[in-house]
Amino acid sequence: MTTARTPRPTRRTGALVAAAGLALAGCSVNSPTTTNIEYAPADGVELDGEVVDVRDLLVVSQGDGAPAVISGSVINTSAEPVTVTVTVDGTDLTPEVTVEPESSARLDGVDPDGSDGQRLVLDALESPAGQNVEIRMQVEGGEALSTIAPVLLPQGQYAQFADDAGGTVEPPAEHEEGEGDH
Repeated sequence: MTTARTPRPTRRTGALVAAAGLALAGCSVNSPTTTNIEYAPADGVELDGEVVDVRDLLVVSQGDGAPAVISGSVINTSAEPVTVTVTVDGTDLTPEVTVEPESSARLDGVDPDGSDGQRLVLDALESPAGQNVEIRMQVEGGEALSTIAPVLLPQGQYAQFADDAGGTVEPPAEHEEGEGDH
């Protein structure tokens, strides 16, 4: 009786499998895992301090001299109330923001219950929309945080600030057929 030979992996097959494993392992060296990179999952920027943290900080305005609404949240991580002065491009804004211990306050005037409170508004923002401005957060008697934040148009989710940010943004005029076509 004759028995059939069972196929055995050859050295060549083993070498191919080892090479493929090394090639796949090299992918993680050249392309590190991006889910481990910290980032702000919002339009605004983040600041971390010893007493306060700031989340989603941005400016809503048409710019070029129009008023601007400051948007974002200040989080008090201490056991004492804090008062924060916000400065945009060198101009102190009023009112100052008081944040109770271990709680947060929104700068755009939306209260925790969803009602409208007092917004932080800059009378005139010289930077155009699409640019960045310097924002400084000074905790009374304590730390100062500073960052560069984006200026966004009052449209989309920020259209709610249009009245305080220079008005609504009109879409560009449609180009009609025949106009200027040669």
